[in-house]
Amino acid sequence: MGKPVLGSDNAFTYTELHATILGAVVGVLTGYAHNIGRTEVAVGVTATFVAVALGLKYTEEIPAAQRTVRREPWYALAALLVGGTVGLVVV
Repeated sequence: MGKPVLGSDNAFTYTELHATILGAVVGVLTGYAHNIGRTEVAVGVTATFVAVALGLKYTEEIPAAQRTVRREPWYALAALLVGGTVGLVVV
């Protein structure tokens, strides 16, 4: 696990925070892509994000963002869902 955020005794770590941010950003972008008629792109990006979060590995070297999402998949996937909803409704 990582260090607590802001040096507090809170159990929420930087890794969890980064996974949440990545999931939310991807969710908002895919929700927006669906709204503007790019449903195929939205489905492809979402499916790839979920596969990576659940452990899909396609190269030997794993980028930092992919390692973060794989360490904390439930934070990333929950944020993906919330971000996608925001992207559909608000944006």
